[in-house]
Amino acid sequence: MIQLNCFPGGRRRAATFSYDDGLENDARLIELFNKYDVKASFNLNSMRYMDKNDEELRAIGKRYEGHEISCHGFWHADLNRMTPVSIINEVMEDRKVLEKIAGYPVVGFAYGNGRWDDEVVDVLRSCGILYARTTQCTMSGIDLPKELLALPNSCHHKDAMPVAEKFLEELDYVWPRPVLYIFGHSYEFRTEEDWAYMEKLVSMIAGNEKIWYATSREICNYTVAQRRLCISADEKMIFNPSCIPVWVEQNRKEVVKIEPGETVYLK
Repeated sequence: MIQLNCFPGGRRRAATFSYDDGLENDARLIELFNKYDVKASFNLNSMRYMDKNDEELRAIGKRYEGHEISCHGFWHADLNRMTPVSIINEVMEDRKVLEKIAGYPVVGFAYGNGRWDDEVVDVLRSCGILYARTTQCTMSGIDLPKELLALPNSCHHKDAMPVAEKFLEELDYVWPRPVLYIFGHSYEFRTEEDWAYMEKLVSMIAGNEKIWYATSREICNYTVAQRRLCISADEKMIFNPSCIPVWVEQNRKEVVKIEPGETVYLK
């Protein structure tokens, strides 16, 4: 039996943060994340940067190095109130500006006001978006859904302390949902007490060898690579057609690594 329940290094858990709107407090939040070596995705509205030249945009991008820049809509619009053409413009104009900031293809998205529907999902897919985060909260870890354009999260950061504590308590359990996914807005940190709370939360989650700390894009890219594995009918051969290594579990006991382009023969 082959199970796709391992992250890089054979870890069984992953943790990530996702922050919307891109205001001034992002810089301090990034310093906090960097201090504890955790990863986040920052979902930006590019209409804020229309007065910037290319050099200024690249300077903004340096602030986010080591993390992910992703879309939040050019105008932060409610996509399910828009025509397909307007959705395309909202997404593609956002991508064009943000890709000048990031220096790489921007393929993540967070829904403005958390609103989306099936038509929106189809349009985002046609715009080259890999994943899109909703505001649906599980109040636990999350599973990576088959539809990555309707990605739930664990909770808002203000509700995260008990959720994170339970997640850490269950690191060695078999069945809990494997990804701790916390979202919020950096402008919500208004006092030093708010920042102290966030540092306590991040420090509690960080530094655990059983957890993979990654951006949303890294987690979703890895999930796609796992799902692309070619496995023989007798489950004795696994071919990895992707460009990144992938780990799987055999018979609930052995973790197997498959390098890019490699075929692994199992006993």
